[in-house]
Amino acid sequence: MKIHLHVCLSAVGSVVAFASLAGAEPATPFPMAHGKPLNVQVRRVSGTSEYQQFRVEFDGISGDRVPAYLYVPQAGAKPCPAVLLQYGIGGNKNTDYIVEIGQQFVAQGFIVLTIDAPMRGERKRPGTKRPLLGQFSRSLFSQYCGDYSRAVDYLASRPDVDCKRLCYMGISWGAITGVTYAANDPRIRVVASMVGGGNFAGLLSGWRADDGKKSIPSLDPVDNVARIAPRPLLMLNVTQDQLVPRPYAEALHKAAGKGAEVRWLETDHFFRTVNRQEVVAGVIRFIQRKLKAGIPSAAGK
Repeated sequence: MKIHLHVCLSAVGSVVAFASLAGAEPATPFPMAHGKPLNVQVRRVSGTSEYQQFRVEFDGISGDRVPAYLYVPQAGAKPCPAVLLQYGIGGNKNTDYIVEIGQQFVAQGFIVLTIDAPMRGERKRPGTKRPLLGQFSRSLFSQYCGDYSRAVDYLASRPDVDCKRLCYMGISWGAITGVTYAANDPRIRVVASMVGGGNFAGLLSGWRADDGKKSIPSLDPVDNVARIAPRPLLMLNVTQDQLVPRPYAEALHKAAGKGAEVRWLETDHFFRTVNRQEVVAGVIRFIQRKLKAGIPSAAGK
């Protein structure tokens, strides 16, 4: 375990190297805490012939506890590739579609982690309503990204996870927050964004700001996405999106640069007129193909 952890921590060190390439600008627009104890608790909750499911809990970036579900394949070569899988603004780790996608990934040999984001699932405070897009503060968005980093710290600590094959897939709000996160964490080797977008600065106060003395790094995905390159990025969007208008999707595509792969589907935000399992299977194939090809490190560009 100690040997494996040392190897994985070398990937954490690449974050520091990545920061040094950024010049005077802070390494990330949100906090990370790689050296801080996670205080992990793990409990098995179910299993099938294909995988075991565990409830995991660890310390989040703000000191509160982060509940999560972990799916581990029963068979296959170890260590495994792993994916942090996050959902839309109204979801949580129990949401039907996210469970189904997690099952698709684990069937293909991936270890899958899905966390309850701030104010979602077990972290929802009694009497509070889920925030709408315009109500997301900079601090809350930052907490999302910081908790994703802590989740990947946990994945990287597991001896059954291959730290050179860590991936991120986000849907809707999970894509919007996840692009900013993955852009700033070079441990993530492949990124898949489904019905995401960028250039939301006019809707969300504080995403871009200047305090008069120093620039505050933007959290908007459109200002971060280019840092994913040369790592592979898939951006899948839909022509009838009710929640992420096409200009927001196209702004993200443009900012990502020519190395990213863009796919459009003729359907709505909820993929109601297509076979969702087939769509996800195509995303998984993209990730598998890129992992097999070998991924250049963002820290080395």
